[in-house]
Amino acid sequence: MKSIGIIFKEKRESIGIKEEEAARDLEITVAQLENLEDGNINAFKDIFFLKEIIKKYAKYLNVDEEEIMSEFTDFVFDFTSKIPVEEIEQKVRELEREEEKETRKKISSPYTRKKVRKAKLKPVYLFTIITIILVCITFIILNLILGSKMGENKNLSERNIIYEFTK
Repeated sequence: MKSIGIIFKEKRESIGIKEEEAARDLEITVAQLENLEDGNINAFKDIFFLKEIIKKYAKYLNVDEEEIMSEFTDFVFDFTSKIPVEEIEQKVRELEREEEKETRKKISSPYTRKKVRKAKLKPVYLFTIITIILVCITFIILNLILGSKMGENKNLSERNIIYEFTK
């Protein structure tokens, strides 16, 4: 990785581009550019981000991109192949423990959690139901009141009809 950084730094200096200008054009910080040119891979948390920066910087400086990417791939392969299996297994166990802790906290995605419907009436529905009930009660009361008066009127009209026939 240091050799890639040296190539980049020498090319940038030979062209006469300042670190600040290159960082601004690449849309990265000056510290990231310095770490790249120093070959400090540990300053980058994401290897894919680092790979994209190297591609962009190679194009920016007009350096042979394929050669740089080949060298970077070789470096990454050598770097990752030297990691002992025990360290990998330990890291996997740590990640599994973290996942268990997260699942205990009951955090879930809205797409994967079970939908639980709560019985909540929206105010519009509640208002509609109350209005319908009040209208029904009013209709029943009016029917009882008017029905009893009509019954009285019916009795009077029946008497008149009977009276007319008897005359």
